[in-house]
Amino acid sequence: MRVANIIAAMLTGVIVACSGVPVTAHSLQELQAQLSERERYFQPLDREAPDFALQDADGRPVRLDDFRGKVLVLHFVYANCPDVCPLHAERLAEVQEMANATPMREQVAFVSVTTDPEGDLPEVMREYGELHGLDAVNWMLLTRTDGEPEDATRRLAEAFGHKFTRDDEGYQMHGVVTHVIDTQGRWRANFHGLEFQATSLVIFINALANDRHPEAARAEPGFWSWVRGLF
Repeated sequence: MRVANIIAAMLTGVIVACSGVPVTAHSLQELQAQLSERERYFQPLDREAPDFALQDADGRPVRLDDFRGKVLVLHFVYANCPDVCPLHAERLAEVQEMANATPMREQVAFVSVTTDPEGDLPEVMREYGELHGLDAVNWMLLTRTDGEPEDATRRLAEAFGHKFTRDDEGYQMHGVVTHVIDTQGRWRANFHGLEFQATSLVIFINALANDRHPEAARAEPGFWSWVRGLF
């Protein structure tokens, strides 16, 4: 059995027991402190996420507001990328597999945004997820809307802190960052690179998904004790 499957099974038992229990602001802050201390690739944030109006492979419009009520895990790729993009997609496929083995499946969306709209045509976009193990049940690849300039999605990437530089062969040199946006559209974290612990991102997604009514109740202590034990 894959390690991801084993951990997913563990998460299922614990998170199912805790699902529906609102996480207090104090508990979320405690988790952020734990992640900041033990997860070297975690960067906590709290700001409005850059807005976007994009479209999927079938030309349907997709806006940031469409994800209100869900945690959004977002990153930037292009299909012709020869190295880090496919590795990044497959890393998030691992996270998605773990999250989707729990009730979080209904509470999280995974979005890839292409920075090569001219090359990533609809048929390429449709194949990308299957090629890299991403499940279309709560994942999509987005591109610029019709009529937008060719660099529209690269400008969106820049709003998220990326820099894209084309080399002589036409490849895009860029960093690797996973962005996490909460249920209210606030940008709450970056996970840098490819070496972050998948469980760290899954646990953070769960905390944000349950952080809806912080004044209503306190989370069960056992859950946060278990979280601390993972670090």
